[in-house]
Amino acid sequence: MTGLGALRRLVLLARHRVSRLSLQQRVAIVAGVFSALAALLIVVVFVAWSNGRTGGTSPAEWGAASDEVRTFQGDLVLLQNAQNGYLAGSTYYAGDIAARKTALAADGQRLQSTVAETTPASADVDLDALVENALRAVDFWQQRVDPLVAQRAAGVDTASARPAEFGQAFAAVQALTRAIDDERLAAQDEAQAVRDRLVVTQLLVILLLLPLVPAVLLLVRRWVLYPLDHLSGQLRQAGAGDLESPIELPGPPELSAVAASAEGMRRQIKDELERALSAQEALQQAQPLVVEVRDQLAAHEMPVIPGWSAAAVLRPAEGLLAGDWYDVLPVAGGRFAVVLADVSGHGARAGIVAIQLKRLLEAALHLSPDPDLALAMAGRLFGDEQERFASCVVVVVDPDSGVITYANAGHPAPVVVRRDPDRDLDVRVVSTLDPTGPLLSWLTLDMPAPWETRTLSMAPGSVLFSYTDGLTEARPVGSSEELGMDGVLHALGRLDELSPEAIVAESLEEARRFSGGRVRDDITLVAVARDGGRRATPLTRTGDDVDAPVLPLA
Repeated sequence: MTGLGALRRLVLLARHRVSRLSLQQRVAIVAGVFSALAALLIVVVFVAWSNGRTGGTSPAEWGAASDEVRTFQGDLVLLQNAQNGYLAGSTYYAGDIAARKTALAADGQRLQSTVAETTPASADVDLDALVENALRAVDFWQQRVDPLVAQRAAGVDTASARPAEFGQAFAAVQALTRAIDDERLAAQDEAQAVRDRLVVTQLLVILLLLPLVPAVLLLVRRWVLYPLDHLSGQLRQAGAGDLESPIELPGPPELSAVAASAEGMRRQIKDELERALSAQEALQQAQPLVVEVRDQLAAHEMPVIPGWSAAAVLRPAEGLLAGDWYDVLPVAGGRFAVVLADVSGHGARAGIVAIQLKRLLEAALHLSPDPDLALAMAGRLFGDEQERFASCVVVVVDPDSGVITYANAGHPAPVVVRRDPDRDLDVRVVSTLDPTGPLLSWLTLDMPAPWETRTLSMAPGSVLFSYTDGLTEARPVGSSEELGMDGVLHALGRLDELSPEAIVAESLEEARRFSGGRVRDDITLVAVARDGGRRATPLTRTGDDVDAPVLPLA
């Protein structure tokens, strides 16, 4: 089971790596594989042709040797006929014998030369020896015939003289003829076998190359045409009014960038619709100080912190005001504080209480950057607000060491997250900033030191992610199932880069997507990253907290 799990993990990791390859890189890989296969097939054809060669003697060369031996054999028969006719008493052949002997001698020399040049060293039969044997047999026959011819010229009756040695000479020449014919037929058979092997090899090459064409077409469809069709369908769906479905396109980075631009457009349109709805609700609130209260809750301009970056967003559930607020502000000792609070209720009154709480915490942190003392000072606000309460977390960060001190007054526990080094596709929680005391309310006024300050450290590459309960408690209409931190971490696991901007944007989008559209509670998100040796990044916000879907502080 362990081996199967490791194999599955290896396959998933390989697919993840391939998905990061650009279209240009994928095309280059396919072209390289295609070229390598083509080269391999060419080598196979060449090897098949080389292995099938006949050893240097072609059927045509053996045919020339066969013609020579047959010419020699024919002249031998003509000489024998002329000599037999002359010995029988015919004077007709008297002048023909010398010419036939000359022709036979010349034929023997050509035959001997042709066979020597044609016969390979690896031949199974010693043809040179057969030629020598045939020429010796002919010479021996001639030695027996020549005296008889001389006697016939002297007038001796030689009509009955028939030397038997001719049969031996003719048999030797026949043996040579058969041996050369056998070699010629063997060369023809081998040449035909080579042609047959080459034809089979060519057919195999064609059969192997033919699937490559549809394979390339399939990859083009899978990498280009199908993603474009999928993207087109999502755009048509968004154009028809469905702005809740995210526009996603797994595929080459070039096409994914197009989908990311389309997704940004969808989110911007959705933000515009939400701002329009918020403006309408703000008019229904009929409070002349709404915009002023909202501005009072806006975060301060933040300092440049070398090696750190941040992003944040505040999304009211109703109108332009929220009981949530956040801030990142410098404190004594070169440190900075991250504050996130959630006042109960919505609308104008919750916003006014949030302003008062914000001012008290700012003053307390400037006097003494101790999170527990700041909460104790701010908690006195609720002596006159017995119908309200607030959760709040104060985190003081030392940017040089990464050490953070915090106090948590009943707020959803911020988390320190980082990419899991053993699981490239997952995000894991390194630390949680659990509550260190009760909520801010009138019940804590008489409690001695109700909040405790705790300390932990952030390693380079980790991110402090703070949020209000509007994120984790997001749920669809008519359902009690909440998104929860597990759902948020699962969404963050899809990010290519664990940057504050990406964390904030993806978390807000996941809350919208999970709840089926618009969130139903105030959501405030703050992400602060220790970049680990990166250059100084200005922690500045742009735009309005309410109007901007993401405040890029880095």
